[in-house]
Amino acid sequence: MAEQFETGDVVDLKSGGPLMTVNRVNKDGDVICEWFNQEGQKYEPKWHAFKPQMLRRLKSKGSNT
Repeated sequence: MAEQFETGDVVDLKSGGPLMTVNRVNKDGDVICEWFNQEGQKYEPKWHAFKPQMLRRLKSKGSNT
């Protein structure tokens, strides 16, 4: 069974990549994540919908660890 995610969880892809914040889980169960890519001196906001099986939770919403 896939891990359950909540808005505010910090996650990354199991295959690696940037830290992302869960924005929401849509009605189809896809997890909408947001992150920033650094491009020179600027940070560009990005988002994408991922299947929960592709993600791992690094920090739960409201957790200090």
